[in-house]
Amino acid sequence: MDVNYKILDTQRITDYISTSSNEVSVEDIILYSGADKFRVYPALFELEQSGWLEVVKREELGAPSIVRKKRNED
Repeated sequence: MDVNYKILDTQRITDYISTSSNEVSVEDIILYSGADKFRVYPALFELEQSGWLEVVKREELGAPSIVRKKRNED
């Protein structure tokens, strides 16, 4: 049985962000979500592209530093 670690880590990241009250630092996601640290940034990019996540603040070179679950805009 093959385990898809990308899917597991993405689920860990979405679970961690969903349980947070508002904004989450990427550093906290790396430290506390349980996802592999090398899969965090690619997963955040995919979640942003899919519309599930929005980046609140970026680092100098464009990497996200603070993110949150995208709010439903009515």
